[in-house]
Amino acid sequence: MCGFFGLQSFSLDKSEKISLSRKAINLLNSRGPDANGYVLDDEDNLVFSHNRLSILDLTETGSQPMVSNSGNLLMIYNGEIYNHQILRQELKDDKNFNNWKGTSDSETLIQAIDIWGIEKTLKKINGMFSFSIWNRQSKSLYLARDRFGEKPLYYSWIPQNASFVFGSDLIFDKLFKNIKFELNDEALNDLLHLNYINNNYSIFKNVYKLDPGCYSEIHFKKNQLPKINIKKYWKLENINYKKNNLNHLESINQLDIKLSNVVKDQIFADVEVGTFLSGGIDSSLITAKAQEVSSKKVKTFCIGTEDKSHDESKYASSVARHLSTDHEELILNENEIIKDIPSIVRSLNEPFGDSSFIPTYYVSKLAQKKVKVVLTGDAGDEIFGGYNRYTRLKYVSRLYKLPKGLKKVISNSLSNLSEKNINRINNLIKIFPSFKNEFYLNEKIKKLLDRIDPNLNFSDFLFSFLINNNKLNLLNNSEAFSKEKIFKVFNEQFSDKKLENFQLEEKMMFMDTINYLPNDILFKVDRASMANSLETRAPFLDKDLYEFSLGLSIDQKIKKTKGKIILRDLLKKKLPYNLIDRPKAGFSIPIGAWLRKPLLDWSENLLSKKNLEKSGLLNFNNINKIWSDHKKGIDNSGLIWSILVFQQWYLKDN
Repeated sequence: MCGFFGLQSFSLDKSEKISLSRKAINLLNSRGPDANGYVLDDEDNLVFSHNRLSILDLTETGSQPMVSNSGNLLMIYNGEIYNHQILRQELKDDKNFNNWKGTSDSETLIQAIDIWGIEKTLKKINGMFSFSIWNRQSKSLYLARDRFGEKPLYYSWIPQNASFVFGSDLIFDKLFKNIKFELNDEALNDLLHLNYINNNYSIFKNVYKLDPGCYSEIHFKKNQLPKINIKKYWKLENINYKKNNLNHLESINQLDIKLSNVVKDQIFADVEVGTFLSGGIDSSLITAKAQEVSSKKVKTFCIGTEDKSHDESKYASSVARHLSTDHEELILNENEIIKDIPSIVRSLNEPFGDSSFIPTYYVSKLAQKKVKVVLTGDAGDEIFGGYNRYTRLKYVSRLYKLPKGLKKVISNSLSNLSEKNINRINNLIKIFPSFKNEFYLNEKIKKLLDRIDPNLNFSDFLFSFLINNNKLNLLNNSEAFSKEKIFKVFNEQFSDKKLENFQLEEKMMFMDTINYLPNDILFKVDRASMANSLETRAPFLDKDLYEFSLGLSIDQKIKKTKGKIILRDLLKKKLPYNLIDRPKAGFSIPIGAWLRKPLLDWSENLLSKKNLEKSGLLNFNNINKIWSDHKKGIDNSGLIWSILVFQQWYLKDN
């Protein structure tokens, strides 16, 4: 795992390029504290810099920037290629192969591209990655990103100094402090509706993310906007899969074998490897597999909170004891977390509204003291149907089929419920043990009203499950604040004819895989782990394993109110039933309650009229209404947290 930065410029002189490269190395230090370096190609007006977190081949032969044996390619790369040993054997048999210098997957990657070309190589490799390749002969720059978007890659054309910049984090505004980067209200609209920034853009206008499964070929001419040709090398419509004819037991056995092979590949490293263990289905299964294929006790890591309603650490401890792992846990002290939250939020180079970033940061910090690599259970929910919205979808979708007249009657009745009566019902509901966490009837009513809107088409009905459907305009630009813009993006992605053969639940799982997974889950894990110089790997995102999952029937993933059926049934071979059949676990914090009390002063300051108006984008009156409602007990924590994160991010440099 590493960090990199690159720049091509005809206007900046040699000293300026070197200075920017050194600044980038400092800014990306946590992504690669073990070594760093840069290469200046003055003839091609190019500079590449790299920060290394040494995982494979800890010697100098694994250092970057790396030059191919032919001398034609210059590369900076972040990630892991899990099948690189197999690729090495294939390359060795090629007539154009030269000798290996070391054992790193970096060398495997650059030699593969040199011999096979970029597109063939991208289709062959299985891993997580982002990289840049400069072809000295063709004068072409290539940027590439892995299939699911585990590793980030930003790029931008800066007209003020005619420079094209790219890298593994959004640091361009810090490198060019004399240049004003304009805020992107479309990105802010995403943040307020989704709690993350979707699609290929960023918080700044004219700064973009390369989409997952894509590579770009870029050519430069002096004093001209570079020509960027983006190609998609991996997409759903090209996946070679079919519904398998295996019975459930055969499917479980196949999954068992495949997952063992994947974990065996991903646990390979020249440094210590562990796992995150929340005690949930996904992390428990990955940990069980890691312990099976490992010759020694696997190191496992978990955090909990003093708030028992959000503490799942006891389940993780039980799983660890049963599997005999070398387990470490940290129970977070509320006062310490609250003290750290502002600085943790400030560490983000781009605003991100999922509050589970906080516990993920702490479990990464805990793990980094003992290991350099951890395996995670990420993507189990999206691929095998783990989210509650999947299990509820079939039942709730019946609402869409209700007559429009009946929808209007229900809508009017719910809309006329007084806040006083809602609070009374809400308090009664909280008596029941099954609602041990914060439960807000008003939120349920709001979501229901959105979904029985008589004017909602079916695809938008489906997408309404994926967004914060707040009707108050939170941006000063009324045209910018729009859920319809997000629905439009979703509809464009959803138009693939191959999806017609999918069940309703599978369609939503697919939408989550191409949107929520890379932009929320993988973003969160990458930033939290890399802030602590820790590499994370997600076995469920193995290319072949994902294609296998598409061949499973929906009943093998979801039955009635339970998801991840096949994962549960496989885990029954590894753990006792009482550790499996329980509510969903995960790393979380009681952010709603904290915003009302221990984080109140911090929140009040960021949400003051003076501070909210500094960006010129946010609507103070409507945000103040939402904030006031939250303080009264109406849960707006997800939305409020996204606003707070944006404010903290924006104000730190303004």
